[in-house]
Amino acid sequence: MPDGPHSKVKLNVRVSPSKKEEWKDALEEGETLTSLVQRAVDHEIRDEYVLKDAIEEVVASPQQSEVDFSEVTDQVGELQQDINSLEGKIDTLSAANSSSRETTDVVELAMDVLPRIPSYPGDIPQHVHESLGGKGEMDDQEYIRFLVKSSRESSDFSIEGSAQRISNEMGEPAHIVREALIHLETNTTENVTSAVVDGTRHWMQL
Repeated sequence: MPDGPHSKVKLNVRVSPSKKEEWKDALEEGETLTSLVQRAVDHEIRDEYVLKDAIEEVVASPQQSEVDFSEVTDQVGELQQDINSLEGKIDTLSAANSSSRETTDVVELAMDVLPRIPSYPGDIPQHVHESLGGKGEMDDQEYIRFLVKSSRESSDFSIEGSAQRISNEMGEPAHIVREALIHLETNTTENVTSAVVDGTRHWMQL
């Protein structure tokens, strides 16, 4: 391992050719794939996301300010797409890293993480389930987004399936917990599914 606080560690990430082309399309002017990955990871570590809810709150009351918010309103949708794209890139990096080593530690941790993942319908009270209605024609990701947002508006139940919440609860590093969650979603039959809600990925057992 290199010595000194300024030494660099070389990381190799294998992705499919199509994914590599997708990343190249997302490069900003003068940016390289290396700087794109560094920027994405830095944003994740520092939690440098713009809260969509905060923007929407400002946009919802334009009469309280003389500032023209029309441009902000038009860009809210694009901002959410950028956040979702960034979250997806980070998860792709984590998945590639996990699949390349598939350590026993991650697999064992996954079994400890599993019971801490919100489950449907187990974590939803019967009266809340009846008031929300069923899944209907929503796919798994749409339903997770619906449940997470509904839980934020209710004091009767809470659906919080982020890696950070589980990390705090277990006292394990967030990036290792994320790898364990990805392992559960992609390599097991535990019916674990995830969806991005306002810039944060949430996992659930459906």
